[in-house]
Amino acid sequence: MIKILLFAGLADAAGVREIEIDLIKPSMTVESVKKLLKKQYSSTAFIDELDKSFASINQEYVDQNTAVSDHDEVAFIPPVSGG
Repeated sequence: MIKILLFAGLADAAGVREIEIDLIKPSMTVESVKKLLKKQYSSTAFIDELDKSFASINQEYVDQNTAVSDHDEVAFIPPVSGG
């Protein structure tokens, strides 16, 4: 099982801030997790936010090809701006 955390507009578009899913196969990557989320939350707003988001595993930024292991915490963080 992995825990997925969603932040800012991404959480708003999904209507949830935290999701738990079973690891489907041992070779899952961040990109695989994103594909699963896009199937589950297919709204344009969610997909747009997810495509722009940075990913982290266990509180360290990673790229899309990083492997996800059982019990990992995967977070998707959309870019933020402000002034």
